[in-house]
Amino acid sequence: MRNLFKRAGRKKATATLQNDSRQATENATMGMPENSDTTTATQGKLLVMGQESAFSSEVMDYAIDMAQRMSFEILALNSAPLSSDSFGLFSTSRSKLCQEFQALSEESVMAFRNAAEANGIAFTHVIKYDEPEQAMVGVQREYGNIEFVISEAQPPSTANRASNSNRPRNEVLVYSMI
Repeated sequence: MRNLFKRAGRKKATATLQNDSRQATENATMGMPENSDTTTATQGKLLVMGQESAFSSEVMDYAIDMAQRMSFEILALNSAPLSSDSFGLFSTSRSKLCQEFQALSEESVMAFRNAAEANGIAFTHVIKYDEPEQAMVGVQREYGNIEFVISEAQPPSTANRASNSNRPRNEVLVYSMI
């Protein structure tokens, strides 16, 4: 009985080696690396929305942990409502504000980028000059395959701020895009 299992194991191992060899030959004829798997799907993306030009440490830590566990790429989004409709005739003011916002965003995202890259996570930084919801739709259209969105809770309005002042907490929100 043991010999039967040993022979079956050898046949299975031989068949696996033959299949691997056949796959390597097919990959070589298509110009792909030997260990390339043609059946792998594209990598999922995790959209992380900052509070205008900044990302809190809680959001960064949560996003890096989630991206690592799920093998996702991180898209870090900074957005500010600086569309041309807001400024009308003051195009030079808008241009200057956009440049300043971009500089602040690029400076604040460096810690996030370094932490992601230190953990082997692909990282892309995107800056949009729209409302957060519009920016998210634009990024979804541009990059596709976004599976989850992570953001901080929006700051409460001044009417709610007084009643919530005794409750210090920092929320991280996660949305599924499926």
